[in-house]
Amino acid sequence: MADTMAALSALLLVSCGSVDRLAGAEVPLVSLDAADVARWTTVNDPVMGGRSTSKVAYADGGLVFSGTISLENNGGFASARSPEDPDIGRRATGATSIRLRAVGDGKTYVLRVGAAGQPWSYIQRFPTQAGVQRTYELPVGAFQPVGMRLDPAPQAPSTLDPSSISQVSVYILDEQQGPFAITITGIDAAG
Repeated sequence: MADTMAALSALLLVSCGSVDRLAGAEVPLVSLDAADVARWTTVNDPVMGGRSTSKVAYADGGLVFSGTISLENNGGFASARSPEDPDIGRRATGATSIRLRAVGDGKTYVLRVGAAGQPWSYIQRFPTQAGVQRTYELPVGAFQPVGMRLDPAPQAPSTLDPSSISQVSVYILDEQQGPFAITITGIDAAG
């Protein structure tokens, strides 16, 4: 009887969306199967005159974001962006960190999370190890608010509210010229 009551209490907490529902658990924020990866888009510096290129593809069990960063014409960035999805925030409610599983190339990438209708978003950098599968633990409290051009956004709340996330993006910038490639196999909320 006690086991049944505990199970019912746990089910009630999860179904009611308790902020403690992630305690010790992981919840996928976005799907990275072939059909969902095909819906991701890239935005690169040619929108401002640069010459960097990038693409997304499904391979090796996840999203492969690759291309070449060029610093010509004041360029120097590329990004891969998930579709807008308000359910990302519902899944992230109560998260204390975002866990990203990836095989990198030794370059530093940026995870950007945004909320629909807001002029700001939040970013956190993560340095990768070439050819090494790692889980990058990105604490919610360490995300920095930024504006549209990833510059500081003093008008934004100083702390990310995970329940507001509606889009996830991965960037490469910081004058890291040349070819790049990262394979992301998971982006999860963790409590």
